[in-house]
Amino acid sequence: MSAVRRQRGLMATDAEWERIAQAAGASGMEMSRYVVSRALAPDDLPREVLRRAVREALVLSRLEERRLRDAGAGKAWEDACDAVDTWMDREGMLDRLSDPGAANRWKAAGAGIVPEDPP
Repeated sequence: MSAVRRQRGLMATDAEWERIAQAAGASGMEMSRYVVSRALAPDDLPREVLRRAVREALVLSRLEERRLRDAGAGKAWEDACDAVDTWMDREGMLDRLSDPGAANRWKAAGAGIVPEDPP
């Protein structure tokens, strides 16, 4: 198997190409590397792994909400939820949440939601 990269071609509509360009830019990758990384990404996680991850995230979320409300910091919870909603709306389709740049985009967007004096 050769490690030499060669130029290849692919067909896409202008709208598809624009979406690819935006996604690649947001991930910090060149378009060709972005397309290759997405095409070679492993298939979806097994259903049980996703179920467990979602379950644990929801349990932790519920516990944290209760902790903040009990500490009188319900507003901090609401602010954090609003920030997450805004970020998710900006990300658009949920599949972008798993692309290579999503964690960095969240880090940048999420920096403003951590209260300075947490309870």
